[in-house]
Amino acid sequence: MAYSLEDSIEAERLEEQVFEQNYNIAQELKDLNVSFSGNILDGGSGTGVLCRYINSHYQIEKVDGLEFSALRIRQAQDLLSATEKSKISFFEGDLLNINSDFYEKYDHVVSRYVLEHLVDAPQALQQLIKCLKPGGTLSIIELDGVFFNLFSLDPQFNRYMDKLKSEVQFDLSVGKKIPALMYDLGLKNIQWEAQLVSCQGKSLDEEIKNTQKRFQALKNFLLNFFGNEKETEEFEKVYLEEMHKSWNTLTFTKYICKGVKF
Repeated sequence: MAYSLEDSIEAERLEEQVFEQNYNIAQELKDLNVSFSGNILDGGSGTGVLCRYINSHYQIEKVDGLEFSALRIRQAQDLLSATEKSKISFFEGDLLNINSDFYEKYDHVVSRYVLEHLVDAPQALQQLIKCLKPGGTLSIIELDGVFFNLFSLDPQFNRYMDKLKSEVQFDLSVGKKIPALMYDLGLKNIQWEAQLVSCQGKSLDEEIKNTQKRFQALKNFLLNFFGNEKETEEFEKVYLEEMHKSWNTLTFTKYICKGVKF
């Protein structure tokens, strides 16, 4: 399972992003309205920020993070305090093929901004559901269109975006599909909320800074995609210039979804 943002600088971005207006973790879990308890699995745990938040805000027994990237696991472990280490553990694994040792082990499984990076989101959801005990809840927080939804009439910008859309293998529009996929995979009591994020003012300023850091983390991916450093840098320059134009629009939808395994 390839991860396009496999870079050390991505850890810094992930840790900062949770406090931004567009990705505020406290507000997202409030809107999710799940009383986490018992044993928790964070599918695609990254730097462990969600694991740490759940551990500090809910009465749980233990929270495990399952993460594909060995680099991200090392970073997550380094961020744990001494007391957190007794209740939070990280394991290396592929969400598309989870080891059966994790099956029917958890009261809650949660995944936040992960499925958009995977080549087969339905397969990942199916695997995460297998990790739930009967009666357990699957919670997904996901985006729809965050990168491709910047609208501009600039011809060069649109050539770049058309090229990216035609060749990327992951699904940046997966958010809208989550409730239907949950139903198709047998979950019950499915609830979902769609929140429009309109990037203007402070929200846009934060998204521009976030995008600059994304580009740093995506450097190797983009170099491989465009084939040379000159075109890669030109793409980044054009994209950021279009973000700064007040007449261009950037909106995306955040989906907050949950369902129960019977």
